[in-house]
Amino acid sequence: MAEKRNINGENEQQLLQWVANGDRLAFEQLYEQYEGALEKYVFFITRSKEVTEEIIQDIFISVWKKREKLPTLTNFRGYLYQIARNRVITYLRSLKARYKIVELDHAEPGSLQTADHRILYDQYFKMVLEAIERLPERKRQVFNLSLEEDLTLDEMAQRLDLSKSTVKQHLYSATASIREYLHKHGDITSTLLIFISLWEY
Repeated sequence: MAEKRNINGENEQQLLQWVANGDRLAFEQLYEQYEGALEKYVFFITRSKEVTEEIIQDIFISVWKKREKLPTLTNFRGYLYQIARNRVITYLRSLKARYKIVELDHAEPGSLQTADHRILYDQYFKMVLEAIERLPERKRQVFNLSLEEDLTLDEMAQRLDLSKSTVKQHLYSATASIREYLHKHGDITSTLLIFISLWEY
């Protein structure tokens, strides 16, 4: 039985080197390490299990195809999430394009109700991303740790070398700022507000 690679801390760089050399076991461990957090991040925007699974597979296919560059990366997690952001943006753009095509192809006004609801819903989540990007650096960092890694307040406090109360304050403030941005830029539904409130503690 092949030896399981250790990817904690500094050992991740060695794991990336193994993947670059074509080690599929090391690649499987990278997948297992990051798949869950990436899935949560992508589903947060797409709201579709099927689309999320497709995007996650696409992300790791891209990583494998470009594995030779992995040892040169200084932030593999950031690299993964950059690919994820690009794939999600591509998805949203394609969804909008498909919606416009459907709109042209249907003569009856009522036939677009479902498609219209879906594109509006996805636009709301695109606005959430915009709101996150507008946050001050520390608030954005705390919110993204909660979103991308599903860390507890204690874990975030330890990671950032901050007190638990400071982290909690940043998270509350970030959530409030996102909600305010959404109110200003769209007719936000109660469903979306409930979803945003998942990050309140």
